[in-house]
Amino acid sequence: MTDSLAEVRLKAEWEEQITILMAFPHQNSDWAEYIDKARMCFFDIIEHIVCFEPVILCIDTQDEEGFEIVCQHFRTFQRDIKSHNKECQIKQQYDETISKLFADNISHHILQNPVSRYLATLTNNLSTFSLHIVRVPTNDTWTRDFGAISIEYTQNLTQNRAGEKSKCIRLLDFMFNGWGLKYSAYFDNMITRHLFKADYITQMDMVLEGGSIDSNGAGVLLTNTQCLLESNRNPHLCQAQIESKLKKYFGLDSVLWLTQGYLAGDDTDSHIDTLARFISQDSIAYIKCENQEDEHFESLVLMEQELQALRQPNGKPYRLVALPFTQAIFDEKGQRLPSSYANFLFVNGALLVPTYNDINDKKALKILSQVLPNHRVVGVDCRSLILWHGSLHCITMQMYGETHLK
Repeated sequence: MTDSLAEVRLKAEWEEQITILMAFPHQNSDWAEYIDKARMCFFDIIEHIVCFEPVILCIDTQDEEGFEIVCQHFRTFQRDIKSHNKECQIKQQYDETISKLFADNISHHILQNPVSRYLATLTNNLSTFSLHIVRVPTNDTWTRDFGAISIEYTQNLTQNRAGEKSKCIRLLDFMFNGWGLKYSAYFDNMITRHLFKADYITQMDMVLEGGSIDSNGAGVLLTNTQCLLESNRNPHLCQAQIESKLKKYFGLDSVLWLTQGYLAGDDTDSHIDTLARFISQDSIAYIKCENQEDEHFESLVLMEQELQALRQPNGKPYRLVALPFTQAIFDEKGQRLPSSYANFLFVNGALLVPTYNDINDKKALKILSQVLPNHRVVGVDCRSLILWHGSLHCITMQMYGETHLK
């Protein structure tokens, strides 16, 4: 996969990113019934993200209507890319770094400053990051699960440059089989190898979805048995074998396994990114249900007890931050939807938190603001996303850059 002497590390999501990858809903996807709501929700999320970093948006090659709608919505504001303004130079560097990743035959369009309305609460100026539009066949929108997982590996350079090390990024392309063969994924499973240059990609030998794991950036991974041991993903591997592979591929010292916790309406087999997430190397935010009449109460109490029993490498318990549980939300057919405040997204300098027009929205934002004082915590309405059983983190995948250090 990489040089055997390389030091491999799975970064934490709060580390500096170069872009967020997304995929736009289209009429031939499961979003067809709610396509207008879905598009408006995606516009809102993109507008929030580009206040902090660029977005790569995959639009299906057959979705000409979607492509035109995106271009019309995000009106292009021209700027002088030769400007000596420090901010413009930084944003130009982001664009150049992202463009180098794309395969030579990919259709690539850049919208500069792609904000149709000024989000005064998020940024202090009118200059925002670019939107990179790429045309590639897609089944659906859940980039967290089919998107490549970035790892950092550090290698010594040649003998002529003794003492220098190169910190590089590799894109690990795990197999995606529609959450255990539940949904079609033949296009989504190919997106990484279609989109990016082969030089950056390593093809992996197991099924793994990004929403099923969470890293503290210091060699510890949080996951659960409900998803990773589900029979239609890697039936030939036992828990010990899966853990061994995760440690090898991500440079881990330990894997923390939960066995409890679920959300009604979630068809991912309890992805960890809806239940419990690292917010620092020694802190975990998790959802807590206090309503004893709620169907989730017992399972989430047991999950909380498991989290309390976890230990850091130094033997100390993790700092636990309880997030409120939303009131029950149902679709028009009466099915409960999997709303969760744990499905938040770290971007550069901020934390975007899904909200649901729920009485606990403000409470969740306040809690996360208090424990993450160096991040701007912003709520984003995700009621439309949960109609198809996912939320903010599920439709996004962060990517990182690489550096050369002495």
